[in-house]
Amino acid sequence: MSFAPTGGTYVLNQKLMSISGDLWIDDSAGNHAFMVDGQALHLRRTLVLQDPTGKPLYEINQSLAHVHKTFEIKGGEAVVATIQKALVNILGDHFTVDLAGGDQLKVTGDWISREFHITRGGSDVIFASRRLLAIRDSYGVQIAPGFDVPFGLAIVIALEQMELEDNHQ
Repeated sequence: MSFAPTGGTYVLNQKLMSISGDLWIDDSAGNHAFMVDGQALHLRRTLVLQDPTGKPLYEINQSLAHVHKTFEIKGGEAVVATIQKALVNILGDHFTVDLAGGDQLKVTGDWISREFHITRGGSDVIFASRRLLAIRDSYGVQIAPGFDVPFGLAIVIALEQMELEDNHQ
């Protein structure tokens, strides 16, 4: 699976996500493209995806309004996506991402080796894999052309947080 370079490849450091929640997400040229700010003083773990100047783009946190473990992604004050672990694991679907507009993304893959696909209507929109990089405790995230890059990264960050919390419990 490969996307055209215009879609973007980004480097996410898994180890930093688990330590403090603060990290830079770099582009394929090694430039800081986005920052994840872990808001440690909140009642629940909140992560804010920011552009390089510190402008908040998306807020990611666990929703307390759902029975099953659910994370929300907010753009401003509005919830733009709700991510929930699949109740029944059919054909490798581990998570569902319900978008505010009514669409749904499916997440499949191997979480142990951190390689997963996120699809919309059967087509990949995001692909994440450790095999894309030779950097330890990091993986590459490819986002398809036409898909909102910061939103795609916010989805990956939320999925990573859900997996980290599951592993700590």
